[in-house]
Amino acid sequence: MSESTASAVPSPGPMPGGVKALAAGFFLVCLAIQIWRLESLSATYDQALFLQELWSTAQGRPFESSLSSVLSAAVKVGGELPSVAYLHLGQHANFLTLLIAPLVALIGSWALPLVQVVVLTAAGLVLWRIAVRRLPASLAIRLTAAYYLSGAVIGPALENFHDLIWLPLLGFLVVEALLEQRRRQLVLVAVMLLLVREDSGLVLFSLGLWALVRQPGARWSGVGLMAASFLWVLLVTGWIQPAVDSSLSDRFLQEKFGHLVDDVSGGTLSVLLAMLRHPLALLQAIVSPPAATLGFLLALSLPLLLIPLLSVDSALLVAAPLLIALVSQGRSALSVTLRYVLALVPGLYLGSVLWWQRHLSLWSKRWIRRCWVGALGLGLTLTLVANPHRSLSALVPDSFSPWVHVSPAAMLERRAALREAVALIPDQASVSADTPVLPSLAQREVLIRFPKSIQYLDRSDEPQSVDWVVAFPGHYGPLAPVFELERNQQRLIRRKLTRLVESGDYRLVHCRAGTVVLQRASAEIAASAEMAIEPRSCSSLN
Repeated sequence: MSESTASAVPSPGPMPGGVKALAAGFFLVCLAIQIWRLESLSATYDQALFLQELWSTAQGRPFESSLSSVLSAAVKVGGELPSVAYLHLGQHANFLTLLIAPLVALIGSWALPLVQVVVLTAAGLVLWRIAVRRLPASLAIRLTAAYYLSGAVIGPALENFHDLIWLPLLGFLVVEALLEQRRRQLVLVAVMLLLVREDSGLVLFSLGLWALVRQPGARWSGVGLMAASFLWVLLVTGWIQPAVDSSLSDRFLQEKFGHLVDDVSGGTLSVLLAMLRHPLALLQAIVSPPAATLGFLLALSLPLLLIPLLSVDSALLVAAPLLIALVSQGRSALSVTLRYVLALVPGLYLGSVLWWQRHLSLWSKRWIRRCWVGALGLGLTLTLVANPHRSLSALVPDSFSPWVHVSPAAMLERRAALREAVALIPDQASVSADTPVLPSLAQREVLIRFPKSIQYLDRSDEPQSVDWVVAFPGHYGPLAPVFELERNQQRLIRRKLTRLVESGDYRLVHCRAGTVVLQRASAEIAASAEMAIEPRSCSSLN
């Protein structure tokens, strides 16, 4: 069968029970864990940020998020106050994700985990459809199992909601359209892929590069995809986003590529050109650190029996996003279970499909199939033991030595305590809350991160103090003795709460089971401050 002719592609036929079971199992388990994350306070900052952004969009204010403002360059670098009118578009051009806003208006916070799991589940079904048209059914099912059992898919499915969930589904559909010469599907899905985020053009560029090199019947389509993605990235990062905010150049490019480029103020194109002018430094960044880079590639390829390491198609399909992953700095660059690896998933899996299409004789060897089962089991075990994003902390200890484990019962007790505290907050009130509390309060206009700030800029750019402060210092208690981050966060929260009460600006209105709620004191309350609860009477402040 020629890969460039759509007429030779057979119909996939009815979906086998094994594929349905894999998809259903993935969907149900991941959705259950996501629901547990919300209920057990494991969902954190990004979950709240996207919920607030989509809630604001449903209210007629697209992209607006005061939580996103907390992460902007103006706040993190410039020291300014968060703004209630800040647009998340300045950091990420996630146009496609805004389509979820009506569902958020309908079912609230449950919309995010539902969409996250549904989209990633659907991507696996498209992968099976592509594979079964080119490979034996048993091999297509094995590749589908590799997708659903991969840490590169499970990890992003279990973490906070993110705008990269679309990449596997749309990437698979673009390649399917190229393989089968479906022009309308190609145009529609390519446009949708560009609307995922400003950097999703890197994924589309690689897909176009693959079509140019490996698909004779789709070379002009490949050139068109490369040109469209390049121009879109320049348009969004060079004009649209800078018109909203300077975070892209002042913070994000500096954080990722500051070790390679001295001046990132010129934007994406200038950073790219500067990197190309120093090829040796670029090469060194790609391979450094060697052990971490090799481990990253092996972990990504393990569920596929390391086939992507042998596949030219995989190399072309992941070229641009893999380059960015390898040259970027920071802890997230080479993490197999963080959302950024979803940019590599279409290339890894479709490249493997095409490799097996050329090496079908190997599938008949029993030892190959046995090794693959072992690789899948090993990869899944490593993923679960790693407890990605602490989503499995009810079952997997947060630390084995020393032993640290918060039981499910204790998690539910924390949930009940927080609900009691949050119930005191009016729906329209402005709030500053610490990280585990944020998702419970995100559907409001003014929400900022405590203890970073208790002040914000209103729509007139005038500084205001929040009406309420909600903190949960007790949430960090079980982890504080072992983990420095949680220990420091707990200390900082307690110190800030104590100062606010002692200053008389806020009064303590609730202290129970590790939760603390402060209300901004009015002139009348400040005059009778002796009626407020003393800080020392609340153990969570000590």
